[in-house]
Amino acid sequence: QCLNNEMSKTIKNSSWFYMSWRHDPTIQSMLTMLDSIHHKFQGKGEFLPLLLDQQNPVITFLFLDLDIFKMTDDLYIKMNSRGKPLTGFENFKAKYEQSLEAIDLNKRTFYLSFQGVSEKVSLKRYFSYNVDTKWADLFWNYRDLQDRSGSSSGDFTFDDEMMNFIRVIFTNKYAAELNLASKTKDDTLEYLRGAESARKSNPDYSDVISYHKYKEFGLAFDKDDEERLKVKPSEDIFNLQQTKEDAYGYALALVDALDTFSNGTEPIRKCISDNYKYYYDENAIFKQALKHEFDKNHDRICFHAYLRFLIENKGDTTGLDEWMRVISNLSHPENTIIDEGADIAGALRSVEQMLPHSKDILTYLKSSPNIHQFSSWQVQEEIIKAHLITLSEKWKDAVESTEKHGYFNSQIGFILDFAGIADYYREHKDCKWGADENEKFLNAFKAYSVKASAVFEKDYDHRVNDKDYVFERAVFTKGSYLFPGDTGRKNLLSTSVVKNNVKRDHSWKRFLRLSDDKDWRTKQGFVKAVLDDERFNVNSVHDSLASIATDKTNTWRDMFIDSPGIFSYCEQGFILINDEKRITLFHQSQINHLHKDLCLEQLWMHQVQPNLGKYSCFSGAEHKSVKSEDEDSYIVLKGYKHDRIAYEVLLYYYPYENDGIQGNYELSFRKASASNNKLEDYKKDITGIIDILGLEWNEDYQAFFWATDDSDAIISKLNQLCEVLPYGLSE
Repeated sequence: QCLNNEMSKTIKNSSWFYMSWRHDPTIQSMLTMLDSIHHKFQGKGEFLPLLLDQQNPVITFLFLDLDIFKMTDDLYIKMNSRGKPLTGFENFKAKYEQSLEAIDLNKRTFYLSFQGVSEKVSLKRYFSYNVDTKWADLFWNYRDLQDRSGSSSGDFTFDDEMMNFIRVIFTNKYAAELNLASKTKDDTLEYLRGAESARKSNPDYSDVISYHKYKEFGLAFDKDDEERLKVKPSEDIFNLQQTKEDAYGYALALVDALDTFSNGTEPIRKCISDNYKYYYDENAIFKQALKHEFDKNHDRICFHAYLRFLIENKGDTTGLDEWMRVISNLSHPENTIIDEGADIAGALRSVEQMLPHSKDILTYLKSSPNIHQFSSWQVQEEIIKAHLITLSEKWKDAVESTEKHGYFNSQIGFILDFAGIADYYREHKDCKWGADENEKFLNAFKAYSVKASAVFEKDYDHRVNDKDYVFERAVFTKGSYLFPGDTGRKNLLSTSVVKNNVKRDHSWKRFLRLSDDKDWRTKQGFVKAVLDDERFNVNSVHDSLASIATDKTNTWRDMFIDSPGIFSYCEQGFILINDEKRITLFHQSQINHLHKDLCLEQLWMHQVQPNLGKYSCFSGAEHKSVKSEDEDSYIVLKGYKHDRIAYEVLLYYYPYENDGIQGNYELSFRKASASNNKLEDYKKDITGIIDILGLEWNEDYQAFFWATDDSDAIISKLNQLCEVLPYGLSE
């Protein structure tokens, strides 16, 4: 007899019905359907014989014991109206729930609350219940996220997001427990993080990692492993037992992560203060994790640090803002290079080492700890800034507002240096100065911050105050700041191209980082000298820099200072200084690409190109780049014809002994055709002019030559030649 005419009530009051089943969505659905059937057929006893007819039953059930088939994916069929196969997440969940029963080491107690009553449950029960309730409520807010291409799966479920989240948690934990040497690769980590090398080398690679794959990696353990544990040789028992311990650890990490982010039916809760969103946007990065598409490894590391803080401190957010500020500063891709799996593992391991101090990270930094993996100069900068920030709110505001500049991206070591703060710290290992010194240092810091922010206004790719490379030219007036590269090359720091890691390795940002190197700091001092120049004006940055760039140094640097176009030619900023007499400009990055001579480019830009009207007897002129290391660039004036014979003039710069030709600047006059280019083939009206001008025939080059050490003299000779050439016309 059903109580109150409700079958569900009768079932719930049965002794075998568990209280926890009252909150199980699947069981509740079953009870609802049973009530509907009951209401439909209540009082219609004539149907009962049909149900009890064993020969011709109207309802039958088919049973398949999946244990016999080892629970393979193909045997799972989702029992719904569409009959679709289980998703990757549903397969994973079914198998993972079973594995939790095998690995539960009972090291932690779990509770579920039902109608106000707290009930102690197993790890498996805790996971099984929450994955269909409160954790599902969280992920429902993020279902069917778009990927980088703007597309989505279109299934409007959160299965993919949940699988990606699990992958991120497992990957980060795996990486944080590795101890990889630099440049070393771990195949499992490469697969887990989806590295390109893993995609290419694994034919079975999938962006959806199955339970069996996690088990293959040693991150899961089940009943089959328990059975093998009983029969394996003694030397293998430890490995299997360790896998079981590890799998338990991964399960706890996943449960902790899911519990930490759960927020009822709402998206993740807001924990970061608005002023610190610059350092970590928790909602944006959480979405990246759900898509397993971190924009940068920096974002992966910050996500791990954020989550681990909340877990470590049991949800208490005290100190979270500063913790994320420090982690973001250390791991920013412009402050520390984190490209490979070993870099990621090292960074995550360092985060774990700092984690016990996360609630008061500034006090920890003030103890000058050894923090590995992150750039030493950035670590030192964070230590100094920790001393400053804890001095007062004024220092805190000054430091953090400067860090947020679009160009600096939290690397402001040079401002600490220019203000004298870095030197004070180097000497005293603290910033415990008096009130007068505090005012002096704070004012100096603010002043250099304002000046530097104006010079590098906006960001590195959009420096509005560097038209015509006026900043680089101004610094050149103070000294040779050139940044070293490999194979003897130097860099002008004048471009933000990404190619060949130019933006990463050859930038003002890298040049201005904190350094204890004496020569490096001397070069940084040239920038300080510009900012200290009495002509520098933050309200008129470009004009004041241009005024400074009128200064003369009486060195080769003047050619750069006077010629913005030289910087433009060097698209990646590279030059090669053989000595002060011979400097090669690289159009790209290497000498086997197009290159020009600096002195000849200066001659072209200032004395030839602006006066092409004087050379109207020639139809064209250019400074010709060359590719070979053995070739020299040259200025060529071409298109002059006399008696239907084409002639050309070439200007060279070669400051060394050259086949008896005396002089750095060389002028060559010859027929444009390589054939019939012998002295006897030149007519007297041409040779007569050549003789008058003093050009001499050179048999090796089959041309008439004239040389001098004076650039003005070579231009004068070119002018004379054009004035006296027959007819002064091109035909």
